[in-house]
Amino acid sequence: MQKSLRFGLALSLIFMVLFLGRVGYVLAQAQIQEINALIQETQKKSERMGEMSFVWWIPQEYWQLSFSQNPEVTPEQSEKVLSVFRPYTIIAVVDGRTGQAAGITYRAEAELRSNIKIKDKAGNIYLPLSDEQINMETRSFLAAMKPVLSNVLGPMGQNMHFFVFPAQDSAGQDIANAKAEGAFLVELDGPRSFHWKLPLSSLMPLKTCPTCNQKLNGAYKFCPWDGTKLE
Repeated sequence: MQKSLRFGLALSLIFMVLFLGRVGYVLAQAQIQEINALIQETQKKSERMGEMSFVWWIPQEYWQLSFSQNPEVTPEQSEKVLSVFRPYTIIAVVDGRTGQAAGITYRAEAELRSNIKIKDKAGNIYLPLSDEQINMETRSFLAAMKPVLSNVLGPMGQNMHFFVFPAQDSAGQDIANAKAEGAFLVELDGPRSFHWKLPLSSLMPLKTCPTCNQKLNGAYKFCPWDGTKLE
């Protein structure tokens, strides 16, 4: 199982234990593929030589999908968790450089915090919130995750840092809505930025072209084969 998917599933299981007192659950292959598709869309990796870096935007829909696959989780329990994170945009970052001896040097949380920012489709810039601006439940959960991720993922988990941004702009509009048209980017430092175009296709129902009857990506507006406008 690839590391990004293993991390995503481990994160779901950690949520179950910390918030709901569950000990984990078994996913069918189809369910793993569904979660994997969402992870692949929300996780961006650096393409630069010598870097072992990724930025993962963790939208509310990730937790909704994870909980929906577990019949033991009630809607009330799911809502309890979602309400803790709904006011925020959560970004997980690992930023490392490979050395001559194939070792990896990771950037510290403080250094990343001083450089990371979100830019929305209108060009507005958002900096990570301070601890005083984040509710206690969210802070407690993120703090509790660190030692668990270190045990599950080793050095990568130990050097994974979570940054909390507001979920909405000053006008009350979502900065990053996984199911609505839009775009945003996470900038680590200077020229390094990671972009998302929305909505996420993995969350959209498939569309059928009325002309060629092909099943198509739910985010498409036009059929790529014959140009027919899709509803």
